[in-house]
Amino acid sequence: MKVPQARVDLRLMDLGAELMLCDDGKKLVHILNSTARRIWDLCDGTHGVDEIAAEISAMFPGVAQERVLADVRAALRDLEAKGVIAWVTQEVSQPGE
Repeated sequence: MKVPQARVDLRLMDLGAELMLCDDGKKLVHILNSTARRIWDLCDGTHGVDEIAAEISAMFPGVAQERVLADVRAALRDLEAKGVIAWVTQEVSQPGE
């Protein structure tokens, strides 16, 4: 299963609720709002899209889960287009390992 993994070579600047990603190699800066920041935090190579959407859905209990899932997918596409996440194969542990 492919899961999103944040790049580890970016400089991060905590702006309170927001997060600044500094891509020194490309000389680009990206500002993430609080929701995008939470999505970014969950791009650790262990959370799948559905798991990320479930976490975000808990932040917005009045919003339909289908809407949240669509928004999370759009945010992940945007982060991928910016080159700040990559899709990696998640290692699935077998029982007894």
